[in-house]
Amino acid sequence: MVEGGAAGAIPKPLVRTGRGEPLLLLHGVLLTWQSWIPVIDDLATDHEILAPTLPGHYGGPEPARPVTVAALADFAEALLDEAGWPTAHIVGNSLGGWLALELAARGRARSVTAIAPAGLWRTPQAADALLRKFLVFGPVVGISTDQPPAMPTMLRSLLLPLLAHRPAAVPNQLAKAMAAAVTRCTITTDLTRDPLLPNGFTALEALTTPVTILLPQHDRILPAHLYPTLPTTPTLDVRPLTGVGHVPMLEAPTRIIAEVRATLTRAAGRQSA
Repeated sequence: MVEGGAAGAIPKPLVRTGRGEPLLLLHGVLLTWQSWIPVIDDLATDHEILAPTLPGHYGGPEPARPVTVAALADFAEALLDEAGWPTAHIVGNSLGGWLALELAARGRARSVTAIAPAGLWRTPQAADALLRKFLVFGPVVGISTDQPPAMPTMLRSLLLPLLAHRPAAVPNQLAKAMAAAVTRCTITTDLTRDPLLPNGFTALEALTTPVTILLPQHDRILPAHLYPTLPTTPTLDVRPLTGVGHVPMLEAPTRIIAEVRATLTRAAGRQSA
């Protein structure tokens, strides 16, 4: 069983476990690989899992400056190279979803499951509105500021409703790990200054690998109005995730496992056709 480590300990930089087809898990901004803990053991029964923490995040490697989305995609691609994986199935949440799509555009994905992906902005103005919201909220919890963060219990009460629609469904140790990660991310200012951020990911229609985009119903970080109308095509499957928030594996891991496996099955069917 994959463990998150001792309470209060800095999380390890990555987890590699399981056997089978390669599966890369990419977390969202501010968090760590630990956000995947609820789903890793199940997926590792028939896949080799690589779950890293991104540079500049709690327990992750020191980043090279300036940090951009493209640089983080470079990091993820280098991990695939180091693992000896020319391609892999890729599952990403939030920023990790954007990175998964970037890797697909580079020809490194066998399939993509993008959960509440960043980068699919309706307009650059929508991205700008999200950025302003983040810059207002960040100092409240100690992000991008020299001020001390909120007390741990207060931080969890502020943070968890942003990550999960049902905060009480998130196991206590996992909630503590998420709260600990948020104030230790060091690259948020860099990312907000990425000149390509307003345009987001622009190659969605050009992707040829099977892609599933899952949009949580109660996403308070990337709500539905930020996205354009995303058509369902033979390659692209877009579906809502009812009853969950921005990081749904925290509160509904069984549903996320089922969604990931559905994408894997679709990719396998396409390969055998």
